[in-house]
Amino acid sequence: MDELNYIEIGKRVKLKRKELGITQEKLSELIDVCPSYISEIERGYSIPSLSTVCKIATILQCSLDYLIFGITAVNADKTFIELFKTIPEKNHALYIDLCMNIANSLK
Repeated sequence: MDELNYIEIGKRVKLKRKELGITQEKLSELIDVCPSYISEIERGYSIPSLSTVCKIATILQCSLDYLIFGITAVNADKTFIELFKTIPEKNHALYIDLCMNIANSLK
């Protein structure tokens, strides 16, 4: 797996926050951190804990997949295809079966 891009994560936090009309101050209040910390996250200067990212995702009404990897319903196909290409051909059927089983268990 590639290293996480905290600058891109921060950009997505900022984008979703602005889409919802939430200020940095309000977001910081809702997740119990100082406003400057939100600014640092949005600029990629601070690395938030998993707990903090989960709280942000909940408040911003988005998935962790979106915040961390930028995966949305629109680009998910591309993401799965790119993953598929990294798997040895002998394991392609297993990959597809696993994806189907996971999808079925989440219904």
